[in-house]
Amino acid sequence: MHAQVAPAIGLRARLDGPVIRLPARKTPLLEALIYRILVRPALRRTFQRIALNPDAPRPRPDLPTLIYANHPSWWDGYMTFVLADEIWQCEGYIMMEEPQLARYGFFRWCGAFGVDRHDPRHGLRSIAYAAKLLTERTQRVVWIFPQGEITPNDKRPLRTFAGAAHIVKRVTQGGETAVRCIPMALRFEFGAEQRPEALLRLGPAHLVAGKVEPKALHREMDQRLQAEMDALYADTISGATARYRTIFRGRQSVNVVWDEVRSLVRSR
Repeated sequence: MHAQVAPAIGLRARLDGPVIRLPARKTPLLEALIYRILVRPALRRTFQRIALNPDAPRPRPDLPTLIYANHPSWWDGYMTFVLADEIWQCEGYIMMEEPQLARYGFFRWCGAFGVDRHDPRHGLRSIAYAAKLLTERTQRVVWIFPQGEITPNDKRPLRTFAGAAHIVKRVTQGGETAVRCIPMALRFEFGAEQRPEALLRLGPAHLVAGKVEPKALHREMDQRLQAEMDALYADTISGATARYRTIFRGRQSVNVVWDEVRSLVRSR
């Protein structure tokens, strides 16, 4: 679930003046249907498991949450489904580039909304839209992938757009609302099983309130995100991800099934 840039199409939504071309059309019933029929089966076919660091922070009902993540693969958006729909049962939204969202419009029912990173004016409107989502209801979680495109995990230096910092600035500028920000690192690793593991590492959360200087916050967010990416890499190398909590179990690999069959035959 990844996005590039495409021509603008039809549907428009008003948001305090700004217009975004592809707003979210959150529909809980349709979202649950899409998750059960499309997302969950695809994850079960593809991954051995999805695992989360045991001390990962959770969204809080009294504060809006912005999660900013690296973007190593097409599957990244699906990971947000697992967290929002299966683990946290929260009202989640995700910023998605327009071409993919135009192509797979049903994701709008699940909370996806469009951004055109090649159009600065539309980018600002999408930032305003994300901020409005967070200010309307404190229970909401918005995901953003500030790298803007699929980027190899270990490519350095980390290069991101400043959209996440500007979203926070808009939410906090009135002085009445704080935002809980959480960095999220993702990796997809093959190991001893036929299918890969999806590894997620979140946190620690940091609370942002009051007047925000976007450049400084952008630098801080980059540092925090890179720290989580580096820590996840270190956990992978050391084998510490074996202690990560399995939050989604895929189908058994062929080698596991064969070992079970062989064990059963030998026991007779």
